[in-house]
Amino acid sequence: MLLWIAVSFLTGWFLTATCAIAQPAPTHGGAEPADWEADVELDPVTAIAPAIAPAIAPVSAPVSQRWSTAEPSASRHWLRLNGRLTQQMLDFQNRQTDKERHLLHHRRQFGSTSPAVVVGGQARLSFLAATTNTENKFPYLGRFPTDFSGKTATDARMLQANAHATAYVAPTVSVHGELLFSDVFSFGDFKQGSLQVRQAYALIGDLDVSPFYFYLGKKNVGFGDFSTLSPFTQAVTWHYFAALAEGVGIGYHDQRWDLTAAAINGGRGIRLNDSPERGKLNNLAANATWHTGDSSTHSVQLGVGFLLGTIYDGFTAEHLDANQFGSDYNSGWNVNGRIDKGRLSLAGEFVSTTHPWPVTGTLVSAYRTEAAYWIDRDTCPQYVSVSWSAGDQGSDGSEFEFNRQLVIGYFRHLNGYCSVSAEYVRSSGFAPLIDITTVSDRDVVQDSLVLGMTLVI
Repeated sequence: MLLWIAVSFLTGWFLTATCAIAQPAPTHGGAEPADWEADVELDPVTAIAPAIAPAIAPVSAPVSQRWSTAEPSASRHWLRLNGRLTQQMLDFQNRQTDKERHLLHHRRQFGSTSPAVVVGGQARLSFLAATTNTENKFPYLGRFPTDFSGKTATDARMLQANAHATAYVAPTVSVHGELLFSDVFSFGDFKQGSLQVRQAYALIGDLDVSPFYFYLGKKNVGFGDFSTLSPFTQAVTWHYFAALAEGVGIGYHDQRWDLTAAAINGGRGIRLNDSPERGKLNNLAANATWHTGDSSTHSVQLGVGFLLGTIYDGFTAEHLDANQFGSDYNSGWNVNGRIDKGRLSLAGEFVSTTHPWPVTGTLVSAYRTEAAYWIDRDTCPQYVSVSWSAGDQGSDGSEFEFNRQLVIGYFRHLNGYCSVSAEYVRSSGFAPLIDITTVSDRDVVQDSLVLGMTLVI
């Protein structure tokens, strides 16, 4: 089986070698620097496919251009496709906490005051083959611990399929919504998956008028970075501390700084956020990012974040019960950074609670340290990467002390709408954040081969 997979992968590589003369692909966020500076006019790429192709900034474009989601000028219908915007807004790997700024830049380049709706979709296909050294215990964080039994596992599925609609209803007002089907973002019957409105919020702002903007609704909380240089598998930091919540926020965006602050609805949130009482805006988040550099091969990003209330505040390790929240706050703080120099990208992040988790009696923390080497940044973006990430929440020597993950990956764009990846993932420690003190086993090791394909329109 593994030989067949390897032959198929190499054959696909050979057959797609001609993409060097195809259209530039949208940058894969996994190993791209943050897109932060003001947009500028881009050279058109629509000569490749003028009827359907969005103008896409090549991977090597200066950082000041990388926000671009410019469309062909001939497109003036009220209902539109924009592959670049769709790739940015639906990317699972990167820019987790600040995607609203893509909408601000797209609105700036939109060039029309008439109402319009941009739609798009994404599918993420996955094949996994794995072995574990302990019967019935599979610690790979990309699946539920109960998905497999025995000592081997194979799994092929549509991991996620999501679609977005972005409506520009006024010169300074837009509404964004994301509909998601997922087999791994819900705790339902085995492999039944879920269909959910993942994000839905209104955005008010015009970067040509003011660097300030506002949002209200359900979105990823502006706390930390939580991107990864791995092409398909999320780092442990995301699994431990990514937050999604309802609330209202304010942001500031210029060529060097991105600042956000948000008031979040109280009670148990969808992932990380939690506070002692419902019916009040009693949870807070803040994020600050500084960046510099004038190209994708010469840039630096540094960030810090704070979240007032996390789920690590109660005496029971529980994610399913919406009424299970602590009586006091246990806050989270975050530092992150990234450097791009030539063909090399380096990234790191550390996040921790401010107080011990009552369940385990210790702080909950997670970190990632990553590197990527770009084989090609321009015509056929491709890179190899290595990521080491870990989460710690138990005392030294305890069965539930850690979850650790090594990912060695390869990523390649086949064209502007399709990318493929291959990863070797080694997961060490079995400490599910539900029933963590009763089922954990520090000696469990799982070795996995993860093949992925992402399709965007």
